[in-house]
Amino acid sequence: MLSIDKGLLGKGQLGDVVERHRRYGESVDRLDIIVFCKKGFSENKISDKVTSFPTDSANKLKYFFDGFRIGKELFRQNKYSLIVTQEPFLTGFVGYRLKKKFCSKLLIHFHGDFFSPFWLREKWHNKLFLFLAKFLARSADGIRAVSSGIKESLVKIGVAPEKIKVIPTPINLEKFQKVDIAASEDFKIKNNLENKKLILNVGRRDLAKDYPTLFKAISLVFEKRKDIVLALIGSDFTEEELKNCLPENLPKILTGRVGQDFVNLLYHLSSLYVSSSSHESFGKVLVEANAAGLPVVSTATTGTKEIIQDGYTGFLVPIGEAEALAQKVLYLLDNPEEAKKIGENGRKLVWQCFSGEANIKQIINFWQEIINN
Repeated sequence: MLSIDKGLLGKGQLGDVVERHRRYGESVDRLDIIVFCKKGFSENKISDKVTSFPTDSANKLKYFFDGFRIGKELFRQNKYSLIVTQEPFLTGFVGYRLKKKFCSKLLIHFHGDFFSPFWLREKWHNKLFLFLAKFLARSADGIRAVSSGIKESLVKIGVAPEKIKVIPTPINLEKFQKVDIAASEDFKIKNNLENKKLILNVGRRDLAKDYPTLFKAISLVFEKRKDIVLALIGSDFTEEELKNCLPENLPKILTGRVGQDFVNLLYHLSSLYVSSSSHESFGKVLVEANAAGLPVVSTATTGTKEIIQDGYTGFLVPIGEAEALAQKVLYLLDNPEEAKKIGENGRKLVWQCFSGEANIKQIINFWQEIINN
């Protein structure tokens, strides 16, 4: 497996990535993961069958050479039936080169909406990346897309539909059903959340999250509701950085990457979850929020439209429209009973559609299918 998730090396884990790969290891003889990263990381033994190896590269330009070198070393020691890559760019190209050299099968994951015009405009080289992704998609033995919208885009560029499987990211929904009551009350007191409405956003600091739209929307909400508190989790924003983006007297909870238990605590303490992303292929945190009974207000990205049923488990608004986002946030704050009902609808729906165990089985079965073919 070729990955860019440094959490697999035991540092900066966001969510259940280690647990998920440990679970994958239960169904295979051996799973070795090469993680593309700079210096400062070491080999991580995740389980008896799962080990992650850092490229330990001097810079990003060396990721390809270091990843390919480690891949060759591992192939010379073991016979691998399948190569899995996290994305269709750098890890995908290294996977393609290893496939050619060692005649193994190749599965490429499409976790991002790389066909979105918003993604294409973010960086000058994204059009080149998309060209590479199209080539690799046609060369792969299998493709896992996390939403049907991504599959439709792949079929449009000529990828055979029969080699694409739509399997969302596995999520352990049980983790978000309950919360530590004592810890919850303690957190409320320490952060002065009594009689406050906590609005939550969880995610890395990335252009795709469109934070300017989120900040404008929250500022509009604060004009009408002075009882709100904004929690930005995982993005590493500081008060100084937000000075010109949000009202200075708006109470905030700001953190970098945190453990899943802390995120779950906030899901249960919050009044609603808000997302302003310009493009998402799925939206794992939206599923988690709904699993905790939290209503969601989100922009209508490719992935979000497959999770949130507008008006039933949350609200969808046009991408980039802060006023529309603010309007729906205010509606949920002003109508707490309706918000609770929508949150409960979400809790029921995610159990029907996003069972983590079922998705893990689908992924393992897809590996076996590719190998057998």
